[in-house]
Amino acid sequence: MSRPKGSKKTSGSGRKKGAKNKKTLEKEKELEVYQQAILQRLKPLMNAHFAVAEGTQIIVAREKIWDKKKKRKVRKGRFVRIIHEKEILELFNSKEKQGENYYTIFTKDPNPKALEDLMNRVFGKPQEKIEVGWSKEIKEALDKVDKLLP
Repeated sequence: MSRPKGSKKTSGSGRKKGAKNKKTLEKEKELEVYQQAILQRLKPLMNAHFAVAEGTQIIVAREKIWDKKKKRKVRKGRFVRIIHEKEILELFNSKEKQGENYYTIFTKDPNPKALEDLMNRVFGKPQEKIEVGWSKEIKEALDKVDKLLP
């Protein structure tokens, strides 16, 4: 219930010191849920951020075809895009040489802004230097004032 206008506040009335509004508490809960969702996907999100900073890549490799003489699959066929992480790691960890059986192709240039963002997260944002100086017009005006003063 509201008090009459001009009356004194009674002790203990009003919001307690350090108490938060209901909306603020709701926002904090939503932020916590959002942060947890990000933490659960942290590694893929970081890898995506790295990929943007480095430039987007695709891997193409010759298709594996069964070789009757060697009695195993070998890369002989047409070039196909490799999209599964397991296949990419297997390809990079194999003894196959890049250029013979697979290629790394950059489809998008690296993003310097993403790289800058990553560096700022790791090393902190660098201090910006601000030069403070007088413009030519201000210097001329000050010189005129100096001449007028005794």
